[in-house]
Amino acid sequence: MEPIRGNSEDTVYQKIKNAIRKRYIRQGSQLVEGSLAQKLGVSRTPVRSAIKRLEAEGLVNSIPNRGAFVITPTLQEIEETFLVRGHLEQMAVRLTALTITAEQVAILNELIDEEEKVFNLHNLDEYYIVNDTFHQKIAEFSENSVLTSYIEELLDRTRIFLILFDPFSKLSISPSLEDHKAIISALAQHDADLAADAVAAHIRSSVNDLETVDLVPEDYLSI
Repeated sequence: MEPIRGNSEDTVYQKIKNAIRKRYIRQGSQLVEGSLAQKLGVSRTPVRSAIKRLEAEGLVNSIPNRGAFVITPTLQEIEETFLVRGHLEQMAVRLTALTITAEQVAILNELIDEEEKVFNLHNLDEYYIVNDTFHQKIAEFSENSVLTSYIEELLDRTRIFLILFDPFSKLSISPSLEDHKAIISALAQHDADLAADAVAAHIRSSVNDLETVDLVPEDYLSI
């Protein structure tokens, strides 16, 4: 493998994160600086920085005197987190449906346009940001700051699960796009029940889209 050129820290970070996303580096695997540096053709410094960034994002857990490991969420933890997020988002969307303005509907439509664009560009990092922003905006429009804060925290946690299980990379269209359109349609009609049902369906599909991958290419860090 040719040594990495340019901004090596960012490139190393993206390559390791991509390998975790595609499960070429398995959950629970230790991230060994020396081994990763050798495979990537760089010094340990950018690898160490990349691991710290991944730890800050919640994808990696550093254990004193043992090292850094990719996190291993249980199926129960994932399902329970999505369950709580779903209930809170239904509460938020019901409140938002009562007061949402045409300008706020337009903001949500702009976000799903951006979502489709970044998905088609296969920019998954940006996709997760736009996707989360869509949900955050609906929570903000509810004008309940406590509810918004809890939803943002849960979005951070579920984003990690989506990165770990990568349900999107093999799909030709965004799996959430039609769900988001249904949510906006219900909100524009000020139909709280319909909006809550659309959110519930969306959360169920998000959990169902999580998948597993068995084959790992030998040169996984070149992907």
